[in-house]
Amino acid sequence: MHPTDFVFLGLSGRAWLGLMLFVGLVFFSYVMWKRWQLLALGKPEDCWHEWGKRLLNTFVYFFAQKGLFKELLAGLMHALIFWGFLIYAVRTITLFISGFYPQFEIPMTWWGNLYFATKDAFALLVTLGCLYWLYQRLVVKKPRLTLSRSAIFILLLIISLMITDLLIDGALIAYEGESPRGAWAFASGAIAWWLVQLGLSPGALRVLHFGSWWLHLLMIVFFLNYLPISKHFHIITSLPNVIFYKTTPQGQMTKLDVEGAFERNERLGLQTIRDLSWRDILDLYSCTECGRCQAECPAHLSGKMLSPKEIILELRDQAYEEFPLFGRPKEPRDVVPLSVKPEEIWACTTCMACVEACPIQINQLDKILAMRRNEVMMKDQYPSYFTDVFKGYDGRGNPWNMTADARLEWKEGLEVPIMGQLQVAGASPVDEMEYLFFVGCATAFEPRNHKIARSLVQILHSAGIKFAILGAEETCTGDPARRIGHEYLFQIQAQKNIETFSKYNIKRILTVCPHCYNTFKHEYPDFGGCYEVIHHSELIAQLLKEGRLKLTKRLARTITYHDSCYLGRYNKIYDAPREAIAAIPGARRVEMKRSHEKGMCCGAGGGLMWVEEEPSKRVNDLRLRQAMEVNPDIVATACPFCMIMLEDGIKTKNLALQDKDIAELVAEAMEDPQTAP
Repeated sequence: MHPTDFVFLGLSGRAWLGLMLFVGLVFFSYVMWKRWQLLALGKPEDCWHEWGKRLLNTFVYFFAQKGLFKELLAGLMHALIFWGFLIYAVRTITLFISGFYPQFEIPMTWWGNLYFATKDAFALLVTLGCLYWLYQRLVVKKPRLTLSRSAIFILLLIISLMITDLLIDGALIAYEGESPRGAWAFASGAIAWWLVQLGLSPGALRVLHFGSWWLHLLMIVFFLNYLPISKHFHIITSLPNVIFYKTTPQGQMTKLDVEGAFERNERLGLQTIRDLSWRDILDLYSCTECGRCQAECPAHLSGKMLSPKEIILELRDQAYEEFPLFGRPKEPRDVVPLSVKPEEIWACTTCMACVEACPIQINQLDKILAMRRNEVMMKDQYPSYFTDVFKGYDGRGNPWNMTADARLEWKEGLEVPIMGQLQVAGASPVDEMEYLFFVGCATAFEPRNHKIARSLVQILHSAGIKFAILGAEETCTGDPARRIGHEYLFQIQAQKNIETFSKYNIKRILTVCPHCYNTFKHEYPDFGGCYEVIHHSELIAQLLKEGRLKLTKRLARTITYHDSCYLGRYNKIYDAPREAIAAIPGARRVEMKRSHEKGMCCGAGGGLMWVEEEPSKRVNDLRLRQAMEVNPDIVATACPFCMIMLEDGIKTKNLALQDKDIAELVAEAMEDPQTAP
């Protein structure tokens, strides 16, 4: 007898099953239609190309769950639940089919037996995973996790699904007596043995089988409808979220038509929910509230208000409020300061740790930068400390507000060719050099960083590299202005630089600043400036491999390397600086706990170089505490912004520690110094 072989209130069991499924699917379809309506209101975003990348990304991040395994145990427990759901998708389909066609069942062939064994194994593993997360939420109470009743409820519901599933087969095996299925469905077989030991009658076993079958399917239908109205919507949306991930470089901001927008009276940036793209809204739907982004955020860890997780949840809550499931949409309201507080968006260092940490590739940073753009260009509202930064751009083309002549102070006493002088002398600058050395503002204007430029010149001369600089013609790339939110100032700077590069037919650019590197490589192409860009750590590592630099002076010091966010997470350059350190005789390299992809920001990105942080909430101090855990003599950097921040922290805390750039360390170890810094 099958669980649907009965009549109740004049309806057969199959009719009741059909009614339950119909009502459940109708409500689910309605909710999904409402969610689709909100998604369809999003602005267009081109995510319909590069399908090879998208399919590979889907395999890696959806099926293989790569993003979860940055925390091995936690990732494994979540992955077990996810993989179990994939296995149980087949089980759910077969149960519903058998409800209408009792003769249907998975045959006891080798693959059928294997499926039942796998299903039972995952019933136990999924239960284990759920118990782990209940423990984390109720006992450990991990700070990064959102402690909600919904999360507890869904974990208990999943455990109930696993128990009822095992009881379905367990009661049936016990009722039938000897069953070949029991040998493969080992967990169900164990339950069958236990039920027999309890002495349950055949009638009681049938009732247990029937009750478990109906309760299981009822919970399945309920679970399906609960997903889109809870945080567990990600179970449905995570697949499209990883399919339609951002294939453009993570370090590339979207170009805005600033002048055209003003002429058309259009908003710039993110002001209301209607300014989100459909892909942004999919991000809101997909947040699991796991808090991995929050746990990696340097602003949050230093005690500031910002939590990338809360940014997404605040936007999602407002979206749901303005587009309710029942009733008409409400008038749009500004997300700042209604849902997102200004202090949140201005605390961001743009380090992209949140984006790197998210297991389903939500881009929190894009939303923060879009809100900044709106605050700056549409509302003219931003912290007062950025006023001088913008004035510096308006007056002198750099956020330091320094004169063009000051860009040459670092080279005093050095023979460094300048592009304009080469041209005046009648030489073709392109013929005379291999690289344009773009010094950058942080290197040229900060006295401490002059040593970096001078050391690099020493290295270039020693290796026989022909190069030149722009000198007084150099101007800021505009990166700080763009990350603060002033797209218009950025585009002015980009146009100036591209015109200068065109005048000298520049093709290859060498930088010491990862911010300059990222801007030239990923953002200038949108404005017609396409160049081959190399960071000085890459060039140094290359010269060492080629044997063009000889390092013979011993430096018997313990060195830890601090990963720059814009060099590391933005551009995946992790090995070159470490290779340079490894080539230094006598040097011993040690890694901080947070390194490579998990490296922590120095606190300077996103324009925060010019912000005076509260003494108790300084990101650079937090980073230096992490460095001191490995007892180094030297903290090595490959970014002038990082140098400034860490140097300031070392002096403030009076630490027995040195901060040196990769170029300085290599120059010290060279066998034939030619131009002492």
